[in-house]
Amino acid sequence: MKRASPVSNRRRRLLSLLPLIAIALAAGAFVIATRTQAISPEGSPVSFQQALDEYHKQPGSRRDDLGSPVLPMAASSKIKGFTVPAAGVYSYRTEGHDSIEYDGDSYVRPFPAETYARVHHAGGCVWELYFTPIEEHTDAHRQCSAPGEYLCLAHMQKVSFAGISGDETHHCHPAMIQVGGKASSAGGVEETVCEAHGNRARIVIKYIGEESVTVDGVARPTHHVRIDSYVKGAGLDGTAVADAWFDVVDGLYLKLVREADVTVDRDGNKGTYKIQASYELESRIPRT
Repeated sequence: MKRASPVSNRRRRLLSLLPLIAIALAAGAFVIATRTQAISPEGSPVSFQQALDEYHKQPGSRRDDLGSPVLPMAASSKIKGFTVPAAGVYSYRTEGHDSIEYDGDSYVRPFPAETYARVHHAGGCVWELYFTPIEEHTDAHRQCSAPGEYLCLAHMQKVSFAGISGDETHHCHPAMIQVGGKASSAGGVEETVCEAHGNRARIVIKYIGEESVTVDGVARPTHHVRIDSYVKGAGLDGTAVADAWFDVVDGLYLKLVREADVTVDRDGNKGTYKIQASYELESRIPRT
């Protein structure tokens, strides 16, 4: 009978004893879940039909509890647009994964090659976008596409590993200026703080410039923005960065590249959660 190697035994022990998970939010804030439970690196890809069914359950806003946007300043005359993108289910080519590192081992959970993201209208300039490559990972944004201003009102993230879940909404009040204000010409920088349950994240938004992104064979102009996030506190140290290319017409994400790296050191237990993922829109026409 074949005997398990010492490395295999060690991994098995780790999978059954890992005591913490650090969940990194794209906005730069973090949730800690502590529980001794087996960790599985497997994810459950979300099909187009699942995404469409979820959209049909509630095609309108899902987070009206966040209220109406507080516009931080007058609209910029430098910015043309924005209007709200069409609602429905969009397809994005996807690369990447999330992972946990603990005691010298890394457990990687790959994302599927395609993500079906939902856009929900929320009234006025407000809309919501839900990226769900796997059932265990949702990265959502509540945006405002107003004439001369493009804003992020909140970032919603839900991540689970082996039944351990973190579900957090970071509200930006006033709204995060992603395009507009100082961030409306190359090199321009805006800065804000987003918060959830006292957990504060410093966000720095840098406007890179107008660039073209090809969608379904057509080059479309975009606003390229880099968003850096920083959190440092008791037992917690992490950063996150998102490069986003927003369509100049309505602010729809034509391309999004995300990285996050957060280390948690609590009660003698130290672990790191990471994510590296990219999404590229396949068609400007949503399916409903």
